[in-house]
Amino acid sequence: MMQKNGFTLLELMIVMVIVGVLMTALLMSGAGIFGQSAEKETLIRLQTMAALLEQHRTIEGDYPDDRLPKGLPANTFNSKAEALFLALFDAEYGGEKPNQDWLVNTDGDETSKPRTELPSPQLFEISDAWGNPVAYYESLHYKTTGQWMAGLDEEYEEQVSGARRNETTGGWEEPGRFQLISAGPDGYFDTEDDITHFGN
Repeated sequence: MMQKNGFTLLELMIVMVIVGVLMTALLMSGAGIFGQSAEKETLIRLQTMAALLEQHRTIEGDYPDDRLPKGLPANTFNSKAEALFLALFDAEYGGEKPNQDWLVNTDGDETSKPRTELPSPQLFEISDAWGNPVAYYESLHYKTTGQWMAGLDEEYEEQVSGARRNETTGGWEEPGRFQLISAGPDGYFDTEDDITHFGN
């Protein structure tokens, strides 16, 4: 009696289905791991920026203004984040700087000549791990909302968002200091996955 060698078509199909299920499970778990690591990376960035803001207050006597200098030609998007960039990368500022790899320019604006110690005239923003600008609000201007260019997978959209109030009292979070807010994994401000760091 002769023995069969090889697989039947049915056996090959079963193996392919099993491999497909295993690959899908692996990809799904990998996406979850990336999401968690991006959230941790964003928290680290916010904590680092908060420490830099405290250092700025120690050196300069106050937190950076969240308004762009008068006469600076720029659009209205990301201006609060751009003001923070200008303050921390000012050529005359002696404090530590954020990592340059964190800089983005989601609204694409620039000045006629460089305004910082960097050679580029771009008005950068400091970003979260998803490449969206981190919203910066200085307490003197909590009432002023910010206009942002942010979104998912570099598909940026116009958004409006403001500083956060305490859910229990209705008062501003961290009065007298600052707020840093990431739009989180979905790229939209004022949704449940936003990541915040208040000046404490």
